[in-house]
Amino acid sequence: MDRNTEAIAKIRRHHAALLEGLREPSEVLLAEVSQGRRGEEAHRELAAFLAEEILPHAEAEEATIYKRGREVAELGPLLEAMIAEHGRLRRLASDLKDETDPARAAAIGYTITELFSIHADKENDLLLPRLAEEPDVSVHDLLGDMHERLEG
Repeated sequence: MDRNTEAIAKIRRHHAALLEGLREPSEVLLAEVSQGRRGEEAHRELAAFLAEEILPHAEAEEATIYKRGREVAELGPLLEAMIAEHGRLRRLASDLKDETDPARAAAIGYTITELFSIHADKENDLLLPRLAEEPDVSVHDLLGDMHERLEG
């Protein structure tokens, strides 16, 4: 397995872990609300996961992978759509943080989870494989750059 293939597999695993990190508190929040409870702990956990994991991940992607992807002309429309999805995730995260109605919070959490799932699929199945086809692109190096941004 070459370095790009390994890096893409690592990113796919990370996206799956991020999705699970969203899905778990979102499902708990939905269950709590459906049983007439407020789900405050799940609500806080979901909002914190977004602020601490998802949004920094999105910013690091834009500064590394997406920045490099913009140099491939045919990826422009895809990247614009994906950046718009990041914007939507930011707005929904803000809405979730500020929401006081448990049912609305559960609906926002579910929406965020589904949006992230679709977004990660685009990155995994469309963007990364296409970037890896470029002879002068190292997805492995871009992943290293992302990690530096997230740790720094």
